[in-house]
Amino acid sequence: MGGPGEPYEGLGGQWPPPSGGPRPPPAEEEEAAEAEGSPPPRRVVPGVLYLSFLPPGFGPRQARALLGAHGELGRVFLQPRGGGVRRRRQRPGAPGGSFAEGWVEFRDKRAAKRAAALLHGAAMSPRPRSRFRHHCWSIKYLPGFRWPHLSERLSYERQVRAQRLRVEVAQAKREGGFYTRRRAPPADTAAPPAPTAPSWGFTQTPTEEEIWGRKKRPPPARPPRSLLQKVFGGGG
Repeated sequence: MGGPGEPYEGLGGQWPPPSGGPRPPPAEEEEAAEAEGSPPPRRVVPGVLYLSFLPPGFGPRQARALLGAHGELGRVFLQPRGGGVRRRRQRPGAPGGSFAEGWVEFRDKRAAKRAAALLHGAAMSPRPRSRFRHHCWSIKYLPGFRWPHLSERLSYERQVRAQRLRVEVAQAKREGGFYTRRRAPPADTAAPPAPTAPSWGFTQTPTEEEIWGRKKRPPPARPPRSLLQKVFGGGG
């Protein structure tokens, strides 16, 4: 860098340099202006669809195969019919179990809305050989619904079901104990008191029943005589 009378190579021969330091090239200024004016990237929000009807044999694999063509899917949950959770794993290729309802998560809620508007009331499968061709979709988009809400609901239903089961078991035990106590009285129940003898001291004339009872009573048997009594007792 030269003195005050010499040119400055870094700024095209200008001296002193302008205030604020060296300026960027024009191309960089245009790129910065475009970056500042461009809108920020849109935040992708997932959306959840509710399936209120599922035909027999319709499982998670069928849900992904039929709904995956309308957008990227996330999590899928199908509620077994009756509220229980199936613990037995099925072999590959076996028909699905019986499910009552289901929830399907789309990565983008806009795709979920389009799928609900397009498929609700339409045939589940356009293929003529599909076993779901005679069934129609019953789909509803749940605005503001997120997957943690479903987890909370399922946890609450499990707690309610367990509480109801405990109440039913306790009631059955109480009823069984009540009938057992009614049929078998407790062992510590005191025996009825024996009738007490009359307190008078005089002799009462026997009744006719007592007289006939004495007559019908057999005479007491005589004890057998021993051999010594027969030998030394004489001929008695």
